[in-house]
Parts: sequence; C-alpha cells; structure tokens
Amino acid sequence: MKALFFLLLFANVVFAIYIQSGSGSSSSSSLPTELHPEKIRLLPATTPALATAACLEWGNFIGTDLQRAETAIAKLQLGDSLNRHMVGEVPAYWVHIPPLKTRYDAAKKIEELKKLGVSSYFHVQDNSEWNNAISLDIFRSEETARKFLAEMRSKGIRSAVMGERSLKQMAFVLPRPTEDVIEKMIRLQQEFPGSELKASGCEVAASSL
Repeated sequence: MKALFFLLLFANVVFAIYIQSGSGSSSSSSLPTELHPEKIRLLPATTPALATAACLEWGNFIGTDLQRAETAIAKLQLGDSLNRHMVGEVPAYWVHIPPLKTRYDAAKKIEELKKLGVSSYFHVQDNSEWNNAISLDIFRSEETARKFLAEMRSKGIRSAVMGERSLKQMAFVLPRPTEDVIEKMIRLQQEFPGSELKASGCEVAASSL
C-alpha cells in the first residue's frame, strides 16, 4: 500500500510540473503577438530642465568637430533663431600640412591625399599666415594628435606636422525650443560623445546676434 501511495504521489507531482511548464510556454509564445515589438518607439529622455528651458545650449566645439556639428545641426532646419557664441579659448593640437606657395600647389597636394586614402581635410583659404595650409585634424589631447600624425606619416604623408594652437570654443544656442525640437537636439547630442546639451539664459543668444 505504501508503495502504491508513493507511486500515485509521484505521478501527481509529475503531472503538476507538466501543467505548469505547458502554461508557461503558452503564455510566453503569445507574448510577442500581444506586445507588437515592431511598434515600440523609444523616445529620448527629456529632463525637466530641458523641457522648461527658455533657451537650449549645445557645445562646446572646436576645429573639425565644430564643422561636423554645424553640418549636422543645419540638417534639422531650425531656422534663423539658431545662434552661435564663443565660450572661451582652449589649447589644441593641429595636425596639418604647412602653407604651400600657391592655391594650385595646395590643390595638387589635396589630390595626393585622396590617392593615399585621406578623405578628411580642410584647405585653409584666407588672408592669414596659414593661407594654403591643409588641415588634417585638430585634437584636444597631445597624445591623440601624435598618434594621428604617426598614422598620416605611415600612409606616406611626410609633410604633415603637429603644432599647438589656441582655438575658440563655440556653442549653439536655440531660443524658445518646442518639444519636438528638444527631442531632435537630444538625439543629435547623442551622436557627438563629449558634447553637452543644457538649459541656458537667453541673454547668451541675444549677445550673439
């Protein structure tokens, strides 16, 4: 009798486990159709400070980072209300090819850079002592600049040099941002690690006009 009792008890336990596992797999299999994950849209987190900001400030940029930021923010088509202002100067390390004699010489050097696989550069054309120099990149860290210079020289760009310069830091200021604009700026800020998006006083924007 005892053997029969334990046999029945064991059978009941096995049946209970089967029922539990079956109901679990059934609920889990129906989960995707109930949640419709393809319809889920993640929204950027908006802090209370940004949501109530009279003005947004996004910065701070120098050199090629500033050029990239200008190109990216222009695509948002925020209109004439967007302003830039200087937020001080910082030491930076400039990897470049020193000024060439003529614009034609600079153009020839740029063609050489393209053949060597260099796609990021800037031809300086102004009335300064740097006219017809070719900027390859600008860095905040001397160590990073030296590594980049070594990389350029390994590609055969022997004329590249590194120099220290004091560069202006720039920030963008946007008055009276709507909720949609704030979301766009949060997404844009995430594409530029190290940049900061914050609420600021609109007197900064007014002084930049």
